[in-house]
Amino acid sequence: MIKISKASKNTTKDWSEEEWHNVDLAHYGRRVEWNDHKFRFKATENGKILGLISGDVESGILYIGAIITTESARGKGIGTMLMKRVEEFGKKHGTHRIWLVTGKDWSENAFYKKLGFKLEGVLPDFHFHKDFVIYTKRIN
Repeated sequence: MIKISKASKNTTKDWSEEEWHNVDLAHYGRRVEWNDHKFRFKATENGKILGLISGDVESGILYIGAIITTESARGKGIGTMLMKRVEEFGKKHGTHRIWLVTGKDWSENAFYKKLGFKLEGVLPDFHFHKDFVIYTKRIN
């Protein structure tokens, strides 16, 4: 009888790595290493945090999980500076694409488009039953 039970990363690590290598052979024709580098950068002025960006880089793709600036600092280029810093970080780690998810009707969409992000798809009825969208940007 098959049993489903809770598992820890430590007890399944070796099995998981070997099985994923087998899948990688089928999908990519070779074994690949799925490296992961988390990042978090802040913008400050006089010791006060004005903005934050965080996410991770995984095997050539940079994911922006969060970007936010204080309301009083919006429109001053801080978000753009944070995004440029993340692009530099991504290039250092060999990424070729950035992606993020945001609310479909949120004002931030204009910001992402201004920075060269392209709309890739819609995620209807997503977080808290709101429509979201996926943006990507190619970086060199």
